[in-house]
Amino acid sequence: MTSRRGGSLYHPKDRHGHERKEWAFVVDVTPPGGERRQVRRSGFKNKAEAQRALTEVLSTQDHGTFVAPDAITVGKYLEGWVDTLANRGLRPSTVESYARNVRLHIVPAIGSVKLQALSPVHVDRIYTEMGNAGLSPRMVRYVHSIIRKALADALKKGLVVRNVADAATPPSAKSTRAPEMQTWTPEQLRTFLDGVADHRLFPLLRLAAMTGLRRGELLGLRWSDVDLDAGRLVVRQQVTAVAGEVQVGELKTAAGRRTITLDARTIEVLRDHRKAQLEERLLVGAGYTDRGLVFADPTGVPLHPDRLTKLFDRLVSASGLPRLRLHDLRHTHATHLIARGVHSKRVSARLGHTSHSFTMDTYGHLMPDDEGDAAAAVAAMVDG
Repeated sequence: MTSRRGGSLYHPKDRHGHERKEWAFVVDVTPPGGERRQVRRSGFKNKAEAQRALTEVLSTQDHGTFVAPDAITVGKYLEGWVDTLANRGLRPSTVESYARNVRLHIVPAIGSVKLQALSPVHVDRIYTEMGNAGLSPRMVRYVHSIIRKALADALKKGLVVRNVADAATPPSAKSTRAPEMQTWTPEQLRTFLDGVADHRLFPLLRLAAMTGLRRGELLGLRWSDVDLDAGRLVVRQQVTAVAGEVQVGELKTAAGRRTITLDARTIEVLRDHRKAQLEERLLVGAGYTDRGLVFADPTGVPLHPDRLTKLFDRLVSASGLPRLRLHDLRHTHATHLIARGVHSKRVSARLGHTSHSFTMDTYGHLMPDDEGDAAAAVAAMVDG
């Protein structure tokens, strides 16, 4: 055991009396207005980490801010923390995602640990177990962000003396980058659209390819948002899935609300689609649910976002074209705009990006160096 001012560092023993590799500390403290007591904390990866934690306790003791040990467990704390999320202005889908990951990944691993005894070693254990279960580094890092936010709130409330997630070791940001975007050439996109021209949701796929609308924006589009005579639409709402249930709600950002112009062929396709939808409504009769949506199931009910993604995957697989995600239609549209020489600021506005810099970070490498390059790109697309 190594002694330090007011406390000692040591290797705790297992139930057989053997010293474990981890480090722990014990210190006597006197909380403000309370009686002198002994505090023990363990689970530190090395001696230096245990010393830092001990120093923090001693510092809070010196400044009269020491948090007395509490019986609350991580699981109990997170249960209350999740209950507060809905009142913070977070989207329902975000709240549901946090709650689901707390329930599936965090509580089973460390829920029984006392909140004030939680250490970086405990948190790293979650990451290891998730990795062993085959979950992606991106998913593990997302869970890390949830733990870090929850403990940051605990720190603000004085329930802990430090945020141990800051000392944990999640997967690196580099290892969790989003999959590289894939795009189709104009010829490949034309082949795909021709191949699905008889599908009921062809108008949706055409609109996605010609506007770059996000999945939720497509499914949330209403006829009241579309002016076919003027050849434009306004993005005002979106459809999301929360706990498996479809919900229609506000856009994620203010930049998402935007006006988008439509090409002549897409306008024609939407006119035909509206007629077909009216015919479906007549066939269904009183069982039709009219929510004014441009794209819905045959009874008027909003389409589930995941169902649309799976449908698109099947259609792409049947087409024989290079593999493409539904979201990649958005990237495809952006690259076609850039190849035609459309200014990056206009591309940013059309896609509803929160900032022009994000557009440049994503597509800047595709921007033509000058007008000559843009002209050449257009000629190549037209002349083959």
